[in-house]
Amino acid sequence: MVILLISFIVSFCFSSVQQDTTKIYHLGEVEVVAYRAGGEILNLPMAVTIIDFKDIGLKRKLSLSDVLNVPGVFVQSRAGAQDVRLTVRGFGSRGYGDKSNAGTVRGIKILIDNFPETEPDGRTSLDFVDIFSIERIEIIRTNSSTLFGNASGGIINFETFKPVKPFFELSSVFGSFGLFQVNLKFGSNFENGEITFYGTSSDFDGWRENSTSRKRQVYSVLRLNAGKPVDLKLITGFTSNLFYIPGPLTFDEFISNPSKSNSVYLQRRERRYNRIGKIGIDLTSSFGQSHTFNAKLYFVPKVLQRSERNTFRDFNRYFLGAGLTYVYSNENVPFKPKIFIGYDDSYQDGTILFYSLKNGERGDSLRTNKRESARSGGFFTRFEFQALNKIFLSFGGRYDFQKYVSEIYPAGVKRETQYDALDFNHFTPSLSVLFKISESNSVYLTLSGGLENPAFNEVDPPPELKNVYLNPFLKPMSSQTVESGFKGVLSFNDFFISGLLYSFSIFQIKVKNEIVPYANGSWFFSAGESKRNGFEFGSKIDFKKWVDLNFAFTYISAKYLKYENDFGDHSGKFVPGIPKLWGNLGLKLEIYPFIFNTEVLYVGRYFADDQNEIEVKDYLLINSSAGVGFSLWRFQISFIAGINNLTNKSYIASVFVNPERKFPYAYIEPGLPRNWFSGVSIRFNFE
Repeated sequence: MVILLISFIVSFCFSSVQQDTTKIYHLGEVEVVAYRAGGEILNLPMAVTIIDFKDIGLKRKLSLSDVLNVPGVFVQSRAGAQDVRLTVRGFGSRGYGDKSNAGTVRGIKILIDNFPETEPDGRTSLDFVDIFSIERIEIIRTNSSTLFGNASGGIINFETFKPVKPFFELSSVFGSFGLFQVNLKFGSNFENGEITFYGTSSDFDGWRENSTSRKRQVYSVLRLNAGKPVDLKLITGFTSNLFYIPGPLTFDEFISNPSKSNSVYLQRRERRYNRIGKIGIDLTSSFGQSHTFNAKLYFVPKVLQRSERNTFRDFNRYFLGAGLTYVYSNENVPFKPKIFIGYDDSYQDGTILFYSLKNGERGDSLRTNKRESARSGGFFTRFEFQALNKIFLSFGGRYDFQKYVSEIYPAGVKRETQYDALDFNHFTPSLSVLFKISESNSVYLTLSGGLENPAFNEVDPPPELKNVYLNPFLKPMSSQTVESGFKGVLSFNDFFISGLLYSFSIFQIKVKNEIVPYANGSWFFSAGESKRNGFEFGSKIDFKKWVDLNFAFTYISAKYLKYENDFGDHSGKFVPGIPKLWGNLGLKLEIYPFIFNTEVLYVGRYFADDQNEIEVKDYLLINSSAGVGFSLWRFQISFIAGINNLTNKSYIASVFVNPERKFPYAYIEPGLPRNWFSGVSIRFNFE
């Protein structure tokens, strides 16, 4: 409450500044699509960050580590390309090891155009994330399981471009280590809607052995206004994504030759080859001024191939889901109530064939014929109303259910079908209060909960359990968050600063049954309890002439409260994979038609194991880029160029959490050395 009072006083003082300036801010009018019921950013009692395309225009655009430098979010590229290590306030930190299914994210709900990418078991494949096609990124850092259920320790929604007028655009970026990307965009408006189409080809030879990546993707969005009360959105897409995995190194290997790959990974030619389709329908219908219905239906077929853990694996999966939300909102009655009620359901099923591995390719011996299915769903409701003049209250909850089914059919010497099932359910409440100090500043206090069930590959039982095919000892990972924060926009008149966007949040997260990897991620167990205390601060300062300054800083102390395993009692130890400090500082200089940008990134120390014996050193990186743009008739032409890791710093970008206890430990994924990129974009406007 002390923090809440301080933030109130500070924000109240700031809000009295007159707003007469050459730069106008409309943060309070920015609606966050990922909030489900819709809501302006300053009216939401949670930590939210919006990234616009103009903020990432000078970036390399190959990896999320190039663009997601915001408070509370920790992103590192595992081999320099699309495969990233992504956490939000520590959620997702465990999913990196020998059994982590590279190319996936845990504990965080990922959306594209508000359609879920996250599978029913909580894993998210990033195959459809295309930075070239993104207009803005919405990031909700507050634990949001009451909105989306399982694996909602953070919400990231990627919104693709919406055409203002008909256009055609061709962009290309090329650079170090065989980087070559080409993107095609087309968009057009018509009387009752709009259509956009994207196509991207991305190639990266990689800087380490066995780290090549090749990606091809097409994606389209059709939006129709079928009369005033009805809006229809249709998305379709296909992606083919092949990437190789170099694996972890020992410390001596990292020092002597960080570009080499793990010898076992190289021998197996460890890789993922994903071919995924997508179709989705989103229908919104309004009745009167107070009632809105939204329905979603989506289908995602997948063909996946992997060389991993000495087997060649063929997956055939179909992923389908649906959601229904009803919103009642009335600004013309007392208390201005807003109610939303909804239901989500998603299901994934399919077969997996495990073959022998011969020279990195599929052998002729079928070892396992298996079916895996997962279903996840939930009912949720939330009530919001204006209790007093500037005070808004909200409360709600969600009931989630999840079911895993494993069915192993006869193969090889096996003669009987082996069946097992595992069920989880959980209720998650939330309660919030928000005080609008002014139209451009607000303070909030939120009590929220989180739910994270283990991913399917994490429910495999330890080897000592016989005739059991799903781990009965794993429990749902639940969390309770207490968070206070303030955010807003300050505008200045007689001052050298034109405007300031700011946000600050302080939080405490208590986690029960934290899911912990064991022996390089070969098996997973439930720790007793852990706690995360931290704060985040982010700001953007616009000076009256030429200069913009961006700043983001995060502090988290994540410790086990109760946890023992075969290696001892880890109570009081730091949770591995979560740095205590990280942040970035960006300086942008605009002298028309040129733009110059310099960014400093810092990641503090952290541990790679529960025993806190393997410490990962901190590092600081400097990136620099520049761009120039001009118009010629209906053409808009721009050029960019940049250098990342300007000082050629040798650093550890990612680790395998809890590596196998065989010295020397193989746990290090080296960071990308100095690399350059350049690009050109040509846009033609038809009007």
